[in-house]
Amino acid sequence: MMQNTQTTPDMPVAEAWRVVDAAVLPLEAEAAELAEARGRVLRRDICADADQPPFDRSAMDGYAFLPEPGAARYKLVGSVKAGEVAAVTPGKGEAVRIFTGAELPAAGMAVLMQEEAQVEAEMLVVSRQIVLGENVRRRGTDARAGEVLVHAGTVMGAAEVAIAASVGEVRPMVTRWPRVAHATTGEELVAPMDKPGPGKIRDSNQGLIAALLAGGGLPGGCVQQERWGDAADDAVKRLTAEPFATADIVLISGGVSVGEHDYAARALQEAGFELRVRRINSRPGRPFIFGVQGRRLAFGLPGNPVSHFVCYHLFVRRALARLAGTAPAGMVRARLAVALERAGNPRPTYWPGMWSFDENGGATVRPLAWGNSGHLAALAGANALLLVPPHTAALPAGGVVDTLPVA
Repeated sequence: MMQNTQTTPDMPVAEAWRVVDAAVLPLEAEAAELAEARGRVLRRDICADADQPPFDRSAMDGYAFLPEPGAARYKLVGSVKAGEVAAVTPGKGEAVRIFTGAELPAAGMAVLMQEEAQVEAEMLVVSRQIVLGENVRRRGTDARAGEVLVHAGTVMGAAEVAIAASVGEVRPMVTRWPRVAHATTGEELVAPMDKPGPGKIRDSNQGLIAALLAGGGLPGGCVQQERWGDAADDAVKRLTAEPFATADIVLISGGVSVGEHDYAARALQEAGFELRVRRINSRPGRPFIFGVQGRRLAFGLPGNPVSHFVCYHLFVRRALARLAGTAPAGMVRARLAVALERAGNPRPTYWPGMWSFDENGGATVRPLAWGNSGHLAALAGANALLLVPPHTAALPAGGVVDTLPVA
């Protein structure tokens, strides 16, 4: 028998976070090509395969020689550039032309930068005291062979990809991408390119979810989307077929409340999901479903787009971080740029806003002109959700509020 959601108390957001966190384990690791590693979490340390640099090398273009006390002139006996081995090893009173990155021909050499050098009749003239090792990058000064360069748990960015390439780690072990299957529901929805007929509206939630997932780094090939009608039995069939049957995350947009046509809860239960969250104490986004089937996760998001936006950032993004093996984004403290006077709701409100840093480095947030959970245009420019406590009539300009950055 289905649970009577009308008598189920609203779950506080913090408790719902604990429920989600307890259900999510990191996905398994896989070896990925470097071109596909960016944005993914490293699961095995990347270590130096040799000393770095692997040999004494010149830090700049100039002239390399063995400094001798009192010596001012050195005979030029050759040249060496990066990637070459010097054909001649200079001895006492001799020097070679050398270029940035080139291996020094002998130990104990110094490099005089070319801007300071004077060359007369194949002789290098040195007009000042040269310090031993000057302008030389010694072998192993950056790292020794076997030293950890990138620790497991690090999100692979451009620098980490470059480090991996520098040590020949061409297939680093990273967390695999999650597979996401998403359905928007409702007979009233038409594709964005279609002109809505009577009683119809364009489907904006499909584009919203696709863009949010892409903004989080998820490749498009990991996301499959469909548009469903109002038939619950059809939804159950789709949930037990591809791509939903093997998705790590199932997202259902709409149909999560308790109305006659709201079938998301029933469909998920009949597809084998245990529902652990049915409603949250939040505005917007009170109707919300979280279910679990083994290690698979399902989220039912309220159909109104602002509610969609809020629930995605409160819960789906959190689960994605946990699946990747990273900590979810947390609240920051920010000062209100202007007063917020349209509060007073009995539930905690996650108000769309725009946050930034001021000239002193402090975080500020500006509430957007949001009217209701269907007010999609109010999200333009939103990169934060500011938390308005329940029963708060107004918040003054300059007041400090908890803020969740979302972009």
